[in-house]
Order: sequence, then structure tokens, then C-alpha cells
Amino acid sequence: MAIRQTEAFLIRTYPLSESSVICVFYTQDFGKVRAVARGVRSAKSKFRGQLDLLNRGELIYNEKANRELQSVREFDLIDNFDRIKTNFNLFTYACYFSELVDAMESDGADNPDVFLLLTCAFRSLEKMTDLRLFARAFELQMLQISGYAPDFTRCGACGRFFTVEDVNLHYYDQSGEIICTSCSTPQLVSLSRGSCELMRRVQETNFDRLKRIHASQRNHKEMRFVLSSLISFHTHKRLKSLEFLDLVEKDKW
Repeated sequence: MAIRQTEAFLIRTYPLSESSVICVFYTQDFGKVRAVARGVRSAKSKFRGQLDLLNRGELIYNEKANRELQSVREFDLIDNFDRIKTNFNLFTYACYFSELVDAMESDGADNPDVFLLLTCAFRSLEKMTDLRLFARAFELQMLQISGYAPDFTRCGACGRFFTVEDVNLHYYDQSGEIICTSCSTPQLVSLSRGSCELMRRVQETNFDRLKRIHASQRNHKEMRFVLSSLISFHTHKRLKSLEFLDLVEKDKW
């Protein structure tokens, strides 16, 4: 049995027994780790107030090879993101980001870029004026890190690079590709060139520069459709927090 120590975000919890919970961490050094925190629900628990959803801390856990669930030894809090948790909208988006990472990342597959993305997202969240655009930026960068981002510069069918003449493009939800008009079929969803270009730009933009980017209502709707379809295609599931996010955003459409 090895003892591991690393920084981690707590991205999900669910009960195991009356006193214990299963924690899903995304760690800086070991990727996604599932571990049992025993006695955490007891009034005298050493973990009391430490193992709350979204918390960032220094995690120490026992690791046994070929075992799905590890065992939490210590979790020393670094940041509990109180200002996010006390704002309903911010907390909703932060929970979505955490669930997206959980859905897209495999256990034990370390990826420091994902940890950095979560770090930057939680630090930037309360500064954002357009939370919808920020969510699309997180999705795009998460898809890019995972290798699932589509090519926004050329047709996924014929490989031709898009030009200024390609005013209208199309999205194929069965492959997650952007298709030119020449290769399109009636069942494909129409997508404006502007939204396609915007996704490419947002994917390459640091969070602190998103305030310089403006998205129209059409852009928002098209990006939302394409990216939620891509995520469903690659995760094979509909994220619960994304469904709730739909309710939060519905008054903005």
C-alpha cells in the first residue's frame, strides 16, 4: 500500500453509509481519484467542514493497486470558494464544471492541464460578466484537452478549409464534426459561420480576456447546442447539472 499526497479539488460526493462518504477528487498529480472518507458524517469527525463539494485542499490517501476505492487519510483545506458557494448562479456553474470533469476524465489518468483548467475557472468565475460564454469557454477547453474538440477550420467530411464564402455550415451530431454546405445532408443542423469562428476564438482565449468577446443570442444558442451535443456524444450521458443549468439560463434566451 502506497501513501499519496497531492493537491486536489473535491468534485463529487455520495453517501456510502450512515457515517462515511465516497469522495471523487481531481488531483494535480494522479488525475481522478475515488476514495472513502470514513466517519466524515460524524459530529466529531476530523474531516468536518473540510470535505465539502468544490473545496480545494492538500489530499493524503492510501492507495492500493487494482482497487477502485482508495482511503482518505487527510484533507487540509486550501480554499473553500465561499464567494462562489454563496452565489446561486456561480455555484450552479461551478458544479457543472466539476461534473463535466468527472464525466470526461477516467480514474487514474493524470492530466495536469485539467487540474489547471479547474483552478483557473474557479479563480475567474466570480469576475465573469457573461457566464454563458464562460461556460462555453470551459467546455471548449475541456474538449480540447481531452482530444475531442472539432476542427473549426475545415470540413469534417471533405477536409476543405472554410473560406469567407462558407456563410452557412452544418453540424453532424453523430460524429461531432463541422460540415460544409457541399457535403451537408438534410438531417444536419445548420450552423452560422460566425458561431463556428466564435467557438474557435473562445477555445484559444484565456479566461481573463473573455470580456472582450461579444456573442449574439444566435451565437449563444448555436454554441450551446453544438457543445452540449458534443459532450453527450463523447460521455454517452446527459449531465444532471447541465439540465439544471438550462433552467438557470432559460430567461436569457
